Amino acid sequence: MFKFQKTALFVGWVAIACSSTAAQQGWKPKLLSRADEARWIQTIKMHKASDGATVAEVLSYVEHMRPRQFKVSEISIGYNGATGEPDTVSISYWIGRKRSADDAFVDLGYNMTRDGKIKAVSEEATTLKALEQGRESFLREIDSICKMTCHSEPNEKPRC
Repeated sequence: MFKFQKTALFVGWVAIACSSTAAQQGWKPKLLSRADEARWIQTIKMHKASDGATVAEVLSYVEHMRPRQFKVSEISIGYNGATGEPDTVSISYWIGRKRSADDAFVDLGYNMTRDGKIKAVSEEATTLKALEQGRESFLREIDSICKMTCHSEPNEKPRC
């Protein structure tokens, strides 16, 4: 069964939006309480995809079907780089066998309201839209990402 790692503060890619003024003023995230953090993450894990599976079930299915190509790294809270407000639940994952922290993909993120409700998913969020559609759609998306990332040149050795 799919196991989620303990939640860790994830500020990395969200902080990119931080303005230089905010950085000079000592930007600090407005941390959620542990209970709210757990509630936000649980909301995402239990969120239903179009095929009726929960997000946790979709992720688990793809990990099971593609154990060498896909692995969830962590699910964590993201903070707005300009305001410090919590605004995202991020799902970071690895493609391929290289699984260091620097190799994790961070393009899966559910935007959240301050009270922990999921906002509408953007049409541009291709990987997240595939996850929203369910197990088979997300599996196809991961296969596509793996092909582009690891096997972009047919005559070269796979990169991951």
